Amino acid sequence: MPLVVLALGLTVAASSSFASGKAGVVRVAIMTDCKGAFSFGYDYDSGGAQAAFAQYAHGKVKNKNKPTAGMTGITVAGKQIKIVGYGCGNDTVPTAVTETKRLMEQLKADVMVGPLSGDEAVYVANYAKAHPQKTFIIGTAGSQDPTLQIAPKNMFRYHGDGAMWNAGSGEIAYKKLKWRKAAIIMDDYSFGWTSAAGFIADFCASGGQITKRVFPPLNTTDYAPYIQQLPPPSKVDGYFWVVGGTGTGASLKAFEAAYGALNPKKFVGNLFFFFQSGFADVAPRLIGAYYGASATRRA
Repeated sequence: MPLVVLALGLTVAASSSFASGKAGVVRVAIMTDCKGAFSFGYDYDSGGAQAAFAQYAHGKVKNKNKPTAGMTGITVAGKQIKIVGYGCGNDTVPTAVTETKRLMEQLKADVMVGPLSGDEAVYVANYAKAHPQKTFIIGTAGSQDPTLQIAPKNMFRYHGDGAMWNAGSGEIAYKKLKWRKAAIIMDDYSFGWTSAAGFIADFCASGGQITKRVFPPLNTTDYAPYIQQLPPPSKVDGYFWVVGGTGTGASLKAFEAAYGALNPKKFVGNLFFFFQSGFADVAPRLIGAYYGASATRRA
């Protein structure tokens, strides 16, 4: 992913302050999700993290179709960069604990790029605070806590958080789409809450009202009970949709089963509306809907 590519370009500069610069080798670990709701992006994420090494640091992939097979020949400023391992998360904290300790303590990485999801990053931020000699670069995780509340000096983020990504989307819903009442369905974890907060801040400041907030857990497979908690389209002007990964398509299909075909003017999404994986059959019916990512756009 482009965000991780940018972070990797700054890895060596960061590691010279916190990692084993005297040894002449900087040991790097890459952690993303290979299981759970976001597992579809495992090799994409890992490949994105390594792209800067291939473009700027002479790195050669062992298998162009499988980035997690590793790289060789990476050198920056006379130092060898060695990728010592790839973490396999599943968007949960217990697995993030196990994988972070494996990468940083057993494989002795100096720098870790990752993780993918918000709750994982909250744990990693606390781990970083307790291990100031290590360096951590957030991968794609968009929760606020790691850099706004916990904020260890040896952790870096080179992209916005979920609230920043959705800044402006609430104002667009109010002023352009003429919404006055909205409902939100959001994944029940730190990125979902942060993402929703970006929409809520603008929408409510503009004069809008959030009439219902529904929180399905990550990795939900049956969204029908959660869709039933949402007010019907006749009761609100629109919905802010913050269900990601494998849940995006499943939740939208459950909405259609309950309330009929999707109307793009009644939906604003977060960055998961940008991805086609998992809901390509539903996505065409959302053409024209706004979504918040690195900038608020229309699908």
